[in-house]
Amino acid sequence: MGIFDEQIAFVDQFEIGLRSVLQDTIRQFDFVVKDYVVNKQLFQKGIDGDGERLPGYKRTTIRIKQRKGQPVDRTTLHDTEKFVESITIDAFDDRFEIESSVSYDKYIVKRYGRNVLKVSDENFGEFLNIYFLPNLKTRYGFN
Repeated sequence: MGIFDEQIAFVDQFEIGLRSVLQDTIRQFDFVVKDYVVNKQLFQKGIDGDGERLPGYKRTTIRIKQRKGQPVDRTTLHDTEKFVESITIDAFDDRFEIESSVSYDKYIVKRYGRNVLKVSDENFGEFLNIYFLPNLKTRYGFN
C-alpha cells in the first residue's frame, strides 16, 4: 500500500461527487441558467455566451419591433417568445447542454452562431457561487 493511497482515493471520490453535485445543481436550478441566457444575455444586452454583440436586426424587423414596443437597439431574439420559451437545459455527468426545440432554431444558430445558446463565463461564475458552492458545502458538511 502506497503512502498516498488514501489521499488519491479521496480525490477520486471527491471528483465523482463534484460532478454529481454540479449535475444535480444544474437540474435543480436549470431555470436560473435559462434566465441568464434568455434575459441577462439576450434580452438585456443582446450578446451571446462569449459576450459578442449579436448582429443587428434588418430594417423591416426594426419597424415591426417598434410597432410592438420592443427594443430595437439590440438583438434580443424575443420577437414571438417561441424561441426563448423552447430553450431547455440538460445536465449530464461531464457537461450540460442548452438547446431549443423550435423548428427554426437551426436558422437562428446559423445566423447568430452556436454561442447564442451558451451561458457566459461571468453568468456561469455567478451561478457557481450562488447555487453550486452552497450545494457542494451541504453535501460535504462544510456548513
